[in-house]
Amino acid sequence: MFQSDKPDNKMSSILGPELEIKGDVKVAGSLLIYGKVFGNIESNGTVRTAKGSVVKGNIKAKDAAISGEVEGDLVVKSKVTLGDTSLLTGNLKSAILTIEEGATFEGVCNMQNAKTAPPSKTD
Repeated sequence: MFQSDKPDNKMSSILGPELEIKGDVKVAGSLLIYGKVFGNIESNGTVRTAKGSVVKGNIKAKDAAISGEVEGDLVVKSKVTLGDTSLLTGNLKSAILTIEEGATFEGVCNMQNAKTAPPSKTD
């Protein structure tokens, strides 16, 4: 269901709705979150947050699809999608941004072309 045929997705991980993590999460592939994470998330793939999920920390990933609540900054190399049930409180840096009707975003957005953007200090 969550696996992809794309070669950059080395592994897919799912954090279930009954799971609450207090601490940082680092994953080599993609991550799907249904539960709560109180810490920073770093992924070489896509980070997806489901409706009802909570992340209180920064997210750094290749791509992100947000449908839950995120309180922290998003640094995404490629594309961010803020779904109609998303609530993002924090700054966002990405090359591509899609905001669906109903999404809530409170913060500053910095968009740079992924091919021409200078490397950030967090890379």
